[in-house]
Amino acid sequence: MKRFFTKQTVLIILVILFFLIAWNRAANLLYVMFALLTATLIIAHILPRYSLRDVLATRSIPSTAFEDDEVDVEVCVQNKGWMSRYMIEVVDSIPAAEPDSRSPMTFIARLPKRQNRKYSFKLSCYKRGEYTVGPLTVRSSYPLGISSIEKPLPEGIQTLLVYPQVFDIERFPLIAASNTPMVGVESVMIAGGSDEFFGTREYRQGDSLRHIHWLSTARHSELIVKEFEIRSSTEATLIIDLHKKSDIGTGKETTLEYAVKIAASIARYVLERGHSFQLIGYGERPHIVSSSRGINHLAAVLETLARVKAEGGIAYPDAIYQSSELLRDGGAVVLIFSQLSGEPDKYLYSIGLLKAKRMRPVCIFLNRESFLDNKAKSMERQNPLIDELIGEGIPVYFVSKGDNLQEIFRI
Repeated sequence: MKRFFTKQTVLIILVILFFLIAWNRAANLLYVMFALLTATLIIAHILPRYSLRDVLATRSIPSTAFEDDEVDVEVCVQNKGWMSRYMIEVVDSIPAAEPDSRSPMTFIARLPKRQNRKYSFKLSCYKRGEYTVGPLTVRSSYPLGISSIEKPLPEGIQTLLVYPQVFDIERFPLIAASNTPMVGVESVMIAGGSDEFFGTREYRQGDSLRHIHWLSTARHSELIVKEFEIRSSTEATLIIDLHKKSDIGTGKETTLEYAVKIAASIARYVLERGHSFQLIGYGERPHIVSSSRGINHLAAVLETLARVKAEGGIAYPDAIYQSSELLRDGGAVVLIFSQLSGEPDKYLYSIGLLKAKRMRPVCIFLNRESFLDNKAKSMERQNPLIDELIGEGIPVYFVSKGDNLQEIFRI
Protein backbone atom coordinates (compact mmCIF):
# COMPACT_ATOMS: atom_id res chain seq x y z
CA MET A 1 0.00 0.00 0.00
CA LYS A 2 2.90 2.35 0.71
CA ARG A 3 4.12 1.94 -2.85
CA PHE A 4 0.66 2.64 -4.25
CA PHE A 5 0.08 5.92 -2.38
CA THR A 6 2.98 7.88 -3.83
CA LYS A 7 2.91 11.60 -4.53
CA GLN A 8 2.34 10.90 -8.20
CA THR A 9 -0.54 8.49 -7.54
CA VAL A 10 -2.25 10.88 -5.12
CA LEU A 11 -1.93 13.73 -7.62
CA ILE A 12 -3.45 11.64 -10.42
CA ILE A 13 -6.36 10.67 -8.15
CA LEU A 14 -6.94 14.33 -7.28
CA VAL A 15 -6.89 15.32 -10.96
CA ILE A 16 -9.52 12.69 -11.74
CA LEU A 17 -11.68 13.66 -8.76
CA PHE A 18 -11.59 17.38 -9.57
CA PHE A 19 -12.48 16.65 -13.19
CA LEU A 20 -15.45 14.43 -12.26
CA ILE A 21 -16.75 16.88 -9.64
CA ALA A 22 -16.30 19.88 -11.97
CA TRP A 23 -18.05 18.05 -14.81
CA ASN A 24 -20.88 16.99 -12.52
CA ARG A 25 -21.37 20.38 -10.84
CA ALA A 26 -20.29 22.60 -13.77
CA ALA A 27 -18.26 24.71 -11.34
CA ASN A 28 -15.65 26.92 -13.01
CA LEU A 29 -13.46 27.04 -9.91
CA LEU A 30 -13.20 23.28 -9.87
CA TYR A 31 -12.24 23.32 -13.56
CA VAL A 32 -9.46 25.78 -12.65
CA MET A 33 -8.25 23.44 -9.90
CA PHE A 34 -8.37 20.55 -12.36
CA ALA A 35 -6.31 22.55 -14.87
CA LEU A 36 -3.71 23.54 -12.25
CA LEU A 37 -3.28 19.99 -11.00
CA THR A 38 -3.04 18.69 -14.56
CA ALA A 39 -0.38 21.28 -15.41
CA THR A 40 1.53 20.38 -12.24
CA LEU A 41 1.44 16.70 -13.18
CA ILE A 42 2.70 17.41 -16.71
CA ILE A 43 5.50 19.68 -15.48
CA ALA A 44 6.51 17.09 -12.85
CA HIS A 45 7.04 14.57 -15.68
CA ILE A 46 8.78 16.88 -18.17
CA LEU A 47 11.27 18.80 -16.00
CA PRO A 48 13.08 15.75 -14.54
CA ARG A 49 13.86 14.62 -18.09
CA TYR A 50 15.15 18.07 -18.94
CA SER A 51 17.22 18.13 -15.76
CA LEU A 52 19.20 15.06 -16.90
CA ARG A 53 19.91 16.33 -20.41
CA ASP A 54 23.62 16.87 -21.09
CA VAL A 55 24.56 15.49 -17.67
CA LEU A 56 27.47 13.04 -17.71
CA ALA A 57 29.35 11.26 -14.93
CA THR A 58 32.66 9.40 -14.85
CA ARG A 59 34.35 7.38 -12.15
CA SER A 60 38.02 6.80 -11.35
CA ILE A 61 38.86 3.61 -9.45
CA PRO A 62 41.95 1.36 -9.28
CA SER A 63 41.78 -1.76 -11.44
CA THR A 64 43.17 -4.00 -8.68
CA ALA A 65 43.13 -4.09 -4.89
CA PHE A 66 43.48 -6.55 -2.01
CA GLU A 67 40.67 -7.83 0.15
CA ASP A 68 40.01 -5.50 3.11
CA ASP A 69 41.95 -2.68 1.42
CA GLU A 70 40.46 0.80 1.30
CA VAL A 71 40.69 2.41 -2.13
CA ASP A 72 39.83 5.93 -3.24
CA VAL A 73 36.93 6.34 -5.66
CA GLU A 74 36.52 9.67 -7.43
CA VAL A 75 33.39 10.66 -9.37
CA CYS A 76 33.13 13.64 -11.70
CA VAL A 77 29.65 14.90 -12.69
CA GLN A 78 29.55 17.24 -15.71
CA ASN A 79 26.88 19.58 -17.01
CA LYS A 80 27.53 20.19 -20.71
CA GLY A 81 24.33 22.16 -21.18
CA TRP A 82 23.83 25.94 -21.31
CA MET A 83 21.53 26.05 -18.28
CA SER A 84 21.94 24.90 -14.70
CA ARG A 85 20.62 21.52 -13.63
CA TYR A 86 18.93 20.90 -10.29
CA MET A 87 18.24 18.09 -7.83
CA ILE A 88 20.54 15.47 -9.33
CA GLU A 89 21.25 12.18 -7.59
CA VAL A 90 24.27 10.13 -8.66
CA VAL A 91 23.98 6.45 -7.74
CA ASP A 92 26.78 3.94 -8.24
CA SER A 93 26.81 0.14 -8.20
CA ILE A 94 29.86 -1.34 -6.46
CA PRO A 95 29.40 -5.06 -5.72
CA ALA A 96 32.95 -5.26 -4.28
CA ALA A 97 31.97 -3.05 -1.32
CA GLU A 98 30.53 -4.04 2.04
CA PRO A 99 26.99 -5.49 1.68
CA ASP A 100 25.33 -2.33 3.04
CA SER A 101 27.50 0.07 1.00
CA ARG A 102 27.13 -1.26 -2.53
CA SER A 103 24.93 1.56 -3.87
CA PRO A 104 26.56 4.83 -2.74
CA MET A 105 24.48 7.92 -3.60
CA THR A 106 25.37 11.61 -3.75
CA PHE A 107 22.90 14.48 -4.09
CA ILE A 108 23.78 17.63 -6.06
CA ALA A 109 21.29 20.44 -5.45
CA ARG A 110 22.55 22.63 -8.31
CA LEU A 111 25.00 21.96 -11.11
CA PRO A 112 25.88 25.23 -12.91
CA LYS A 113 26.04 25.36 -16.68
CA ARG A 114 29.22 24.09 -18.38
CA GLN A 115 30.72 23.10 -15.04
CA ASN A 116 31.49 19.92 -13.16
CA ARG A 117 31.44 18.70 -9.60
CA LYS A 118 33.89 16.18 -8.17
CA TYR A 119 33.52 14.12 -5.05
CA SER A 120 35.35 11.13 -3.63
CA PHE A 121 34.79 8.42 -1.07
CA LYS A 122 36.55 5.41 0.43
CA LEU A 123 35.71 1.93 -0.78
CA SER A 124 36.44 -1.02 1.50
CA CYS A 125 36.96 -4.15 -0.62
CA TYR A 126 34.81 -6.72 1.13
CA LYS A 127 35.76 -9.96 -0.60
CA ARG A 128 38.16 -11.20 -3.26
CA GLY A 129 36.78 -11.68 -6.77
CA GLU A 130 36.41 -10.05 -10.16
CA TYR A 131 33.69 -7.40 -10.16
CA THR A 132 31.92 -5.24 -12.70
CA VAL A 133 31.62 -1.79 -11.15
CA GLY A 134 28.80 0.37 -12.45
CA PRO A 135 27.05 1.63 -14.35
CA LEU A 136 26.73 5.05 -12.82
CA THR A 137 23.11 6.21 -12.76
CA VAL A 138 21.94 9.82 -12.63
CA ARG A 139 18.47 10.44 -11.25
CA SER A 140 16.29 13.52 -10.81
CA SER A 141 12.87 14.32 -9.36
CA TYR A 142 13.12 18.06 -10.05
CA PRO A 143 11.24 20.27 -9.18
CA LEU A 144 8.50 18.82 -6.94
CA GLY A 145 9.71 15.31 -6.20
CA ILE A 146 6.53 13.89 -7.71
CA SER A 147 8.07 12.02 -10.63
CA SER A 148 11.58 10.58 -10.71
CA ILE A 149 13.56 9.83 -13.87
CA GLU A 150 16.87 7.99 -13.99
CA LYS A 151 19.44 7.49 -16.74
CA PRO A 152 22.13 4.78 -16.65
CA LEU A 153 25.53 5.78 -18.05
CA PRO A 154 27.10 2.71 -19.72
CA GLU A 155 30.45 4.49 -20.06
CA GLY A 156 30.74 4.27 -16.26
CA ILE A 157 31.27 0.50 -16.29
CA GLN A 158 34.70 -0.69 -15.07
CA THR A 159 36.31 -3.91 -13.86
CA LEU A 160 37.82 -4.31 -10.40
CA LEU A 161 39.91 -7.36 -9.50
CA VAL A 162 40.20 -7.90 -5.75
CA TYR A 163 43.08 -10.16 -4.72
CA PRO A 164 42.67 -12.44 -1.70
CA GLN A 165 43.99 -11.37 1.67
CA VAL A 166 47.52 -12.58 2.37
CA PHE A 167 48.84 -13.24 5.88
CA ASP A 168 52.40 -13.82 7.07
CA ILE A 169 53.64 -17.38 7.51
CA GLU A 170 56.67 -17.78 9.75
CA ARG A 171 57.48 -21.38 8.87
CA PHE A 172 56.08 -24.08 6.66
CA PRO A 173 57.33 -27.64 5.99
CA LEU A 174 58.88 -27.52 2.52
CA ILE A 175 60.99 -30.67 2.47
CA ALA A 176 62.09 -32.61 -0.60
CA ALA A 177 61.67 -36.37 -0.80
CA SER A 178 65.31 -36.89 0.13
CA ASN A 179 64.47 -35.25 3.50
CA THR A 180 67.06 -32.57 2.79
CA PRO A 181 65.73 -29.14 3.81
CA MET A 182 65.49 -26.79 0.86
CA VAL A 183 66.44 -23.30 2.01
CA GLY A 184 66.46 -21.57 -1.36
CA VAL A 185 67.74 -21.72 -4.88
CA GLU A 186 71.33 -22.85 -5.23
CA SER A 187 71.58 -23.69 -8.91
CA VAL A 188 74.51 -25.09 -10.85
CA MET A 189 74.82 -24.48 -14.56
CA ILE A 190 76.14 -27.42 -16.60
CA ALA A 191 76.04 -28.38 -20.25
CA GLY A 192 73.13 -30.80 -20.44
CA GLY A 193 71.84 -33.51 -18.18
CA SER A 194 69.68 -31.38 -15.92
CA ASP A 195 66.17 -30.07 -15.50
CA GLU A 196 65.73 -26.57 -16.92
CA PHE A 197 67.16 -24.86 -19.99
CA PHE A 198 69.35 -21.93 -18.93
CA GLY A 199 71.08 -20.62 -22.07
CA THR A 200 73.92 -21.37 -24.49
CA ARG A 201 77.70 -21.12 -24.44
CA GLU A 202 80.76 -22.20 -26.40
CA TYR A 203 81.57 -25.90 -26.58
CA ARG A 204 84.16 -27.14 -24.08
CA GLN A 205 86.05 -30.40 -24.02
CA GLY A 206 83.95 -33.03 -22.30
CA ASP A 207 80.57 -31.55 -23.22
CA SER A 208 78.04 -34.01 -24.59
CA LEU A 209 77.46 -33.76 -28.34
CA ARG A 210 73.79 -34.51 -27.69
CA HIS A 211 73.33 -30.98 -26.34
CA ILE A 212 74.78 -29.05 -29.25
CA HIS A 213 72.53 -26.14 -30.24
CA TRP A 214 72.70 -26.52 -34.02
CA LEU A 215 70.98 -23.24 -34.90
CA SER A 216 73.47 -21.21 -32.84
CA THR A 217 76.33 -23.35 -34.13
CA ALA A 218 75.40 -22.49 -37.72
CA ARG A 219 75.05 -18.81 -36.86
CA HIS A 220 78.43 -18.51 -35.09
CA SER A 221 80.37 -21.06 -37.20
CA GLU A 222 81.55 -22.80 -34.03
CA LEU A 223 80.09 -25.41 -31.72
CA ILE A 224 77.55 -24.00 -29.27
CA VAL A 225 75.99 -26.16 -26.56
CA LYS A 226 72.83 -25.76 -24.54
CA GLU A 227 73.38 -24.99 -20.87
CA PHE A 228 70.99 -26.28 -18.23
CA GLU A 229 70.28 -25.47 -14.62
CA ILE A 230 70.17 -28.02 -11.86
CA ARG A 231 67.17 -27.53 -9.60
CA SER A 232 68.23 -27.56 -5.98
CA SER A 233 65.10 -25.79 -4.74
CA THR A 234 61.78 -27.35 -3.84
CA GLU A 235 58.93 -27.20 -6.32
CA ALA A 236 55.73 -26.76 -4.32
CA THR A 237 52.32 -27.46 -5.82
CA LEU A 238 49.04 -26.53 -4.15
CA ILE A 239 45.87 -28.33 -5.23
CA ILE A 240 42.72 -26.41 -4.28
CA ASP A 241 39.28 -28.03 -4.03
CA LEU A 242 36.82 -26.32 -6.40
CA HIS A 243 34.06 -28.92 -6.38
CA LYS A 244 30.61 -27.32 -6.33
CA LYS A 245 29.71 -29.02 -3.02
CA SER A 246 32.95 -28.11 -1.27
CA ASP A 247 32.14 -24.47 -0.44
CA ILE A 248 30.30 -24.14 2.87
CA GLY A 249 29.41 -20.94 4.73
CA THR A 250 28.26 -17.41 3.89
CA GLY A 251 29.93 -14.16 2.87
CA LYS A 252 33.63 -14.18 3.59
CA GLU A 253 33.32 -16.95 6.17
CA THR A 254 33.31 -19.92 3.79
CA THR A 255 35.60 -22.88 3.33
CA LEU A 256 36.63 -21.68 -0.13
CA GLU A 257 37.54 -18.18 1.09
CA TYR A 258 39.71 -19.66 3.85
CA ALA A 259 41.33 -22.06 1.38
CA VAL A 260 42.07 -19.20 -1.03
CA LYS A 261 43.65 -17.07 1.72
CA ILE A 262 45.81 -19.99 2.82
CA ALA A 263 46.82 -20.77 -0.77
CA ALA A 264 47.80 -17.16 -1.48
CA SER A 265 49.84 -16.93 1.71
CA ILE A 266 51.65 -20.21 1.08
CA ALA A 267 52.40 -19.07 -2.48
CA ARG A 268 54.04 -15.90 -1.18
CA TYR A 269 55.99 -17.84 1.44
CA VAL A 270 57.28 -20.30 -1.16
CA LEU A 271 58.21 -17.71 -3.79
CA GLU A 272 59.87 -15.31 -1.37
CA ARG A 273 62.24 -18.11 -0.37
CA GLY A 274 63.31 -18.90 -3.90
CA HIS A 275 61.26 -22.04 -4.42
CA SER A 276 59.00 -22.80 -7.38
CA PHE A 277 55.22 -22.73 -7.00
CA GLN A 278 52.41 -24.26 -9.01
CA LEU A 279 48.65 -23.90 -8.49
CA ILE A 280 46.08 -26.44 -9.68
CA GLY A 281 42.30 -26.40 -9.32
CA TYR A 282 39.41 -27.87 -11.30
CA GLY A 283 36.39 -25.60 -11.24
CA GLU A 284 33.99 -25.03 -14.11
CA ARG A 285 37.22 -25.00 -16.11
CA PRO A 286 40.78 -25.95 -15.07
CA HIS A 287 42.70 -23.26 -13.19
CA ILE A 288 46.37 -24.07 -13.61
CA VAL A 289 49.27 -21.71 -12.96
CA SER A 290 52.38 -23.51 -14.16
CA SER A 291 55.41 -23.82 -11.94
CA SER A 292 57.76 -20.87 -11.85
CA ARG A 293 60.04 -18.99 -9.48
CA GLY A 294 60.41 -15.38 -8.43
CA ILE A 295 58.16 -13.02 -6.57
CA ASN A 296 56.81 -11.72 -9.90
CA HIS A 297 55.15 -15.12 -10.34
CA LEU A 298 52.97 -14.28 -7.34
CA ALA A 299 50.89 -11.87 -9.44
CA ALA A 300 49.76 -14.69 -11.74
CA VAL A 301 48.86 -16.86 -8.75
CA LEU A 302 46.89 -14.09 -7.04
CA GLU A 303 44.99 -13.26 -10.23
CA THR A 304 43.89 -16.87 -10.57
CA LEU A 305 42.96 -17.17 -6.89
CA ALA A 306 40.94 -13.96 -7.14
CA ARG A 307 38.77 -15.52 -9.85
CA VAL A 308 38.32 -19.14 -8.74
CA LYS A 309 34.81 -20.33 -7.84
CA ALA A 310 33.52 -23.61 -6.45
CA GLU A 311 31.66 -24.61 -9.60
CA GLY A 312 33.51 -27.77 -10.60
CA GLY A 313 32.30 -31.32 -10.99
CA ILE A 314 35.52 -33.12 -10.06
CA ALA A 315 35.66 -34.43 -6.48
CA TYR A 316 38.83 -33.64 -4.55
CA PRO A 317 40.30 -37.20 -4.57
CA ASP A 318 39.88 -37.26 -8.35
CA ALA A 319 41.38 -33.77 -8.63
CA ILE A 320 44.47 -34.97 -6.73
CA TYR A 321 44.71 -38.03 -8.98
CA GLN A 322 44.34 -35.91 -12.12
CA SER A 323 46.90 -33.39 -10.87
CA SER A 324 49.55 -36.05 -10.25
CA GLU A 325 50.33 -36.06 -13.97
CA LEU A 326 51.36 -32.39 -13.75
CA LEU A 327 53.78 -32.82 -10.84
CA ARG A 328 57.51 -33.31 -11.04
CA ASP A 329 59.07 -36.03 -8.93
CA GLY A 330 60.52 -35.05 -5.60
CA GLY A 331 58.63 -31.84 -4.85
CA ALA A 332 56.20 -30.78 -2.14
CA VAL A 333 52.43 -30.82 -2.57
CA VAL A 334 49.96 -28.92 -0.38
CA LEU A 335 46.45 -30.35 -0.06
CA ILE A 336 43.56 -28.37 1.46
CA PHE A 337 40.60 -30.56 2.45
CA SER A 338 37.27 -28.76 2.80
CA GLN A 339 35.25 -31.96 3.12
CA LEU A 340 35.93 -35.61 3.85
CA SER A 341 32.92 -37.16 2.15
CA GLY A 342 33.34 -40.53 0.52
CA GLU A 343 35.64 -43.41 1.34
CA PRO A 344 39.00 -42.56 2.96
CA ASP A 345 40.56 -45.16 0.65
CA LYS A 346 39.97 -42.85 -2.34
CA TYR A 347 41.97 -40.09 -0.67
CA LEU A 348 44.68 -42.49 0.46
CA TYR A 349 44.99 -43.92 -3.05
CA SER A 350 45.42 -40.45 -4.57
CA ILE A 351 47.94 -39.45 -1.92
CA GLY A 352 49.71 -42.77 -2.50
CA LEU A 353 50.21 -41.80 -6.14
CA LEU A 354 51.89 -38.59 -5.00
CA LYS A 355 54.18 -40.47 -2.64
CA ALA A 356 55.07 -42.88 -5.45
CA LYS A 357 56.45 -39.84 -7.29
CA ARG A 358 58.52 -39.00 -4.18
CA MET A 359 56.24 -36.05 -3.42
CA ARG A 360 56.10 -34.75 0.14
CA PRO A 361 52.45 -33.98 1.07
CA VAL A 362 51.38 -31.28 3.53
CA CYS A 363 47.69 -31.56 4.48
CA ILE A 364 45.40 -28.80 5.74
CA PHE A 365 41.94 -29.74 7.01
CA LEU A 366 39.14 -27.17 7.19
CA ASN A 367 36.57 -27.82 9.93
CA ARG A 368 33.47 -28.04 7.75
CA GLU A 369 31.11 -28.16 10.75
CA SER A 370 32.38 -24.84 12.10
CA PHE A 371 31.27 -23.12 8.88
CA LEU A 372 27.79 -24.61 9.29
CA ASP A 373 27.39 -23.84 12.99
CA ASN A 374 29.27 -21.18 14.96
CA LYS A 375 29.18 -23.39 18.05
CA ALA A 376 31.24 -26.13 16.41
CA LYS A 377 34.68 -24.64 16.96
CA SER A 378 36.78 -27.76 17.51
CA MET A 379 37.29 -30.24 14.72
CA GLU A 380 36.64 -33.93 15.15
CA ARG A 381 40.04 -35.42 14.42
CA GLN A 382 39.08 -39.07 14.84
CA ASN A 383 39.04 -39.87 11.15
CA PRO A 384 40.71 -42.85 9.44
CA LEU A 385 42.29 -40.60 6.81
CA ILE A 386 43.68 -38.15 9.37
CA ASP A 387 44.93 -41.01 11.56
CA GLU A 388 46.69 -42.58 8.58
CA LEU A 389 48.36 -39.32 7.53
CA ILE A 390 49.57 -38.53 11.04
CA GLY A 391 50.79 -42.11 11.41
CA GLU A 392 52.92 -41.69 8.29
CA GLY A 393 54.48 -38.51 9.65
CA ILE A 394 52.80 -36.21 7.12
CA PRO A 395 52.47 -32.61 8.40
CA VAL A 396 48.81 -31.87 9.18
CA TYR A 397 47.11 -28.55 10.02
CA PHE A 398 43.57 -27.98 11.31
CA VAL A 399 41.62 -24.78 10.60
CA SER A 400 38.19 -23.74 11.89
CA LYS A 401 36.01 -20.73 11.15
CA GLY A 402 37.26 -17.66 13.00
CA ASP A 403 40.76 -19.02 13.62
CA ASN A 404 43.76 -16.72 13.49
CA LEU A 405 45.45 -18.18 10.41
CA GLN A 406 48.74 -16.46 11.11
CA GLU A 407 48.91 -18.13 14.53
CA ILE A 408 48.09 -21.56 13.10
CA PHE A 409 50.97 -21.41 10.63
CA ARG A 410 53.40 -20.11 13.22
CA ILE A 411 53.80 -23.58 14.72
